[in-house]
Amino acid sequence: MAQRKDLFIRESSGLVREVSPWASLSATFGLVTGGVPILILSWLFTAPGANWVLSFLLMLPPTLGMAFLFYIAGISMPRAGGDYVFNSRAVHPAIGFINYFGLFVAFALSLGYYSYLAAQWFGYLFSSIGLAYSNQFFLSLGCWFSSTTGSVVIGILVVFLSIILSIIPRVQWRFVFWGGVITLVSSIIMFIFLLQITPTSFSTALSSSTGIPNAYNEVINDAMSNGLKFYPSLYATFLAGPVIWYYYTWYNLPASWSGEMKQVRKNVLYSIIVAILIISAYYILFTYINLRAFGCRFLTSWSYISNCGINDPVYKSLSSIGDFIPYFALIVDHNLLIFMIMFIALWLPNFYSNPPLVTSLVRYLFSWSFDRLMPSWLADVNENLKAPVKATLLVGAMGIIGVLLYAFNTVVALVDVTVIFEIGYAIFALSVALMPYVRKQVYERSVPVKRKILGIPLVSLIGVPVFAFLMFILAITWGNPILLPINIETLASLGIIYAVGGVIYAIATQLNKKKGIEVSLLFQEIPPE
Repeated sequence: MAQRKDLFIRESSGLVREVSPWASLSATFGLVTGGVPILILSWLFTAPGANWVLSFLLMLPPTLGMAFLFYIAGISMPRAGGDYVFNSRAVHPAIGFINYFGLFVAFALSLGYYSYLAAQWFGYLFSSIGLAYSNQFFLSLGCWFSSTTGSVVIGILVVFLSIILSIIPRVQWRFVFWGGVITLVSSIIMFIFLLQITPTSFSTALSSSTGIPNAYNEVINDAMSNGLKFYPSLYATFLAGPVIWYYYTWYNLPASWSGEMKQVRKNVLYSIIVAILIISAYYILFTYINLRAFGCRFLTSWSYISNCGINDPVYKSLSSIGDFIPYFALIVDHNLLIFMIMFIALWLPNFYSNPPLVTSLVRYLFSWSFDRLMPSWLADVNENLKAPVKATLLVGAMGIIGVLLYAFNTVVALVDVTVIFEIGYAIFALSVALMPYVRKQVYERSVPVKRKILGIPLVSLIGVPVFAFLMFILAITWGNPILLPINIETLASLGIIYAVGGVIYAIATQLNKKKGIEVSLLFQEIPPE
């Protein structure tokens, strides 16, 4: 037994269980929905004519199936990087590590991307006020925030603030909890206000604000005359599946901090399963209410013009706004207070979710260090702060690099994180399905839910269909030039990410062998708490 303990770098993680279920649920809501509402409206053109509410409902069962598998991982192995720990013990450690290395890269790029976009939200904010009130000062301010310089400066500031919060866990989780509360209240107010808007009242306001007669219909006519085609509803509804599935992702991250959760089973249930149900209701309400307020054909045409760069006079006059819905609401009755509340409802989740994202990235590094696949100092825990400060600073540096890469190097855009998530979740689902057969002893010892139906473990009955579904979604995504341009650069970027993960695993395995540590024996055990 002493030999088995010596496999890990120490006998205790040094982390403290202080994350409440409500803080975790709030974090998941921010992580999953942060930035997505505007994305939903920006991507309406990917499935013109879809019944978006129905498509959200169709994607919910497979999402809940996947969420159940992450729930199993979180309660089975509540450790730092718990979902990775589970994946690496389910079938083979190499599969688990390489898979999560790819997800780690996707999340790390997202840290830089969403921090960069945080500045552009302020560009929308000030540009909206400037346009609505013909104020040159606010227009100039919005232009600066939208510029590369402004976005980089604010993006780096967002990363810095996220790092500060992440190294003080107790403060971070209180901040996340109250961020969720404010988002809930402001979202309810936003929905109530949007329900009072109709396409007719918006059409009148749009013509008045732009000075273009019949501006509303001109947007629709320009889009359709330049190639926009509305498909039959049922076909378009299924066509919307891949993007909607992506809108639901990131709910695996609470399992990464499961080692610091209070009331683990309740916490993981709230932060993954319950959170997905709440998020689904939020997405459906947001999409339905906005389409009802501004018109499905108009918003779809607006997103099409924006994506294709069509020279439409209405869009051209509002190009600094993009798909920023609060501006559309502002020009209807010029209620600046409601406009600010709507801004908070949409921007705040994008901001308060950054510290939990940093925490997740740090916990993956922490778990790899405990498994001796990364340097041991990545698992050092500061005694006063009870946080892995060194690993957090490293993630902060990666976030800043991500901001700069996104701003100055278009190669970053070649890595399509949607596909990495589809592959990563699919491999996880298949690994869980195979675990009762491939790693029977670990399964029997660790997984608390061992129910069988017709002699087949429940995790296998759920894991196999979810895996098949994700392969189907991957095929649809890969064949859609809007979502993923298939070219040498795209294939190379994906290949490099997984190849680097494989090389790191191979090198770490050989180095451990030279030290007399058998990695295969290590991965038969669960890291200490």
